[in-house]
Amino acid sequence: MTREAHLQFCKICTNHKKDFNLGIVCGLTNRTADFEETCDLFEEDAELTAKVAAKVAEYALGSKTASQGKRFANYLIDQVFLVGCGMLVGVALGLILLYLFPDYLYMLDEDNRILEYLLGFIVAMIYYSFFEGFTGRSLGKFFTKTKVVTEVGDKPNFKTILVRSLCRNIPFNAFSFLGSEAVGWHDKFSGTRVVDID
Repeated sequence: MTREAHLQFCKICTNHKKDFNLGIVCGLTNRTADFEETCDLFEEDAELTAKVAAKVAEYALGSKTASQGKRFANYLIDQVFLVGCGMLVGVALGLILLYLFPDYLYMLDEDNRILEYLLGFIVAMIYYSFFEGFTGRSLGKFFTKTKVVTEVGDKPNFKTILVRSLCRNIPFNAFSFLGSEAVGWHDKFSGTRVVDID
């Protein structure tokens, strides 16, 4: 076996220790591994196994993370669809008020910022939660061939998507993914990432 193959066992063994000159060695023999198929002294450490698996997943996920350009394209495309959805909701609300509650139709004529923000919030929550919850992709992500995954590369559950959708309403969140990692606040706080798909 090669040294790399040995280390696959040694890194997750409860008996391993680190030697300044030799690297990872057996804590029982104080030597580097020299077994052929399996080690008789091997005892798997579940915590180390989980850490190694998480690092491998993080490395694999990092190589697939969507670029800043794709994230920005997602944002612009989604904003176009959100404006369209908002217009449809406004028309539907106007028709409902016109036919069922005509005395309240004046509410749509007034410049009511609170009502506008509330409707925008509701439309965005429904839009992102529906699309990303069921498909892992908003309409912008369909165009750029990206999707939402957890930090270990799994499909996020609906609760995670709701947290992600809520965090999109943090002021200046749209600019948060412009850092070197192209990871936004709504990604960090929900434990998700946007990755390219093949």
